[in-house]
Amino acid sequence: MDTSEKRIIGSLILLLGVTLLSIALYANQLPLILELMKNIFEPSVAGVP
Repeated sequence: MDTSEKRIIGSLILLLGVTLLSIALYANQLPLILELMKNIFEPSVAGVP
């Protein structure tokens, strides 16, 4: 896969994330999104002192 293709895919994923976050803000679902993000990133910081 070419570098420019990776950049396009990365940009689309970032745009999707920003879009979903803005929809969550509009629908007053921010606490649910924050709790979901805490649960997702909890294993990645479990071994950090």
